[in-house]
Amino acid sequence: MKSVSKCLTCHVEQAQRILEKFVHNEEEKWVILEKVLEDLSKVRYGLKPIDIAEYIYEKLEKYLKTDDIYFFEKMRSNEIALKLYDTFKLKINDALDPLYEASKLAVAGNLVDFGALPGSIDSLISKVTEYWNEPFSINDFEDFKTSLSQANNLLYLVDNAGEIVFDKLFIDIIKSIYPNLHVAVAVKGKPIINDATFRDALQIGLDKLAQIIDTGLKTAGISITKATDEFRKAFYEYDLVIAKGQGNFEGLSEENRDNLFFALVSKCDVLSKFIGVEKGSKIFMNSKRIRQV
Repeated sequence: MKSVSKCLTCHVEQAQRILEKFVHNEEEKWVILEKVLEDLSKVRYGLKPIDIAEYIYEKLEKYLKTDDIYFFEKMRSNEIALKLYDTFKLKINDALDPLYEASKLAVAGNLVDFGALPGSIDSLISKVTEYWNEPFSINDFEDFKTSLSQANNLLYLVDNAGEIVFDKLFIDIIKSIYPNLHVAVAVKGKPIINDATFRDALQIGLDKLAQIIDTGLKTAGISITKATDEFRKAFYEYDLVIAKGQGNFEGLSEENRDNLFFALVSKCDVLSKFIGVEKGSKIFMNSKRIRQV
């Protein structure tokens, strides 16, 4: 998925939100935003949105003298989501189809995104609980269930901190149904926005349910060519792949492999138009839909 002109203004808005968080002097905000605009003016047409994000966040970290812009927010969002874990698990296990309910909750968890959506940690996680029961606008979950029943291994590409707790619950339910299934979870190698890293996986105890694979990436999504050999091998050789979130969709929408499922909330106009859904839609989609367009 390639960037369009509207992606540039989106990155300006993200930069503005970050400056509001770190900088309290208006003149200093002005000076830094001028630099960001100059940086964006050098970005060539045709890149993926995640490539622009990688470039701009690297610049912002330099200007703000930090290498982890949302460090405290990530820790806090994991803590808040973990407090809800047992309550959600009880509700899901009481449902007629626990696997389906867990998938809907995991996708609703994609709302915990400080790059795409404004709001406090508490408000974003509150929206997750409200959004849980919304149906999928694109629903290939039955295809996924069939693939899952035939798989020996599953590679799960997580997106954001906080959200990763709901992914853990989905994996927990999957493992309760298929205890012999090997599950690996791919995390970012270095902090970018509020994407989940190895530290986040350990904080929520995800390593007790699944193998953790470090992609080695500092991109807001998966870039196959920049990722570690371990990740690339798993991506192409595992029987089944779930890719959470917009960034992973942007990075992998052109990949041609079977049993790749995208699970996300469509949070921007550009991606919504690309997929063909209303903004705010919950999606559980087989990647073969894209290849058929």
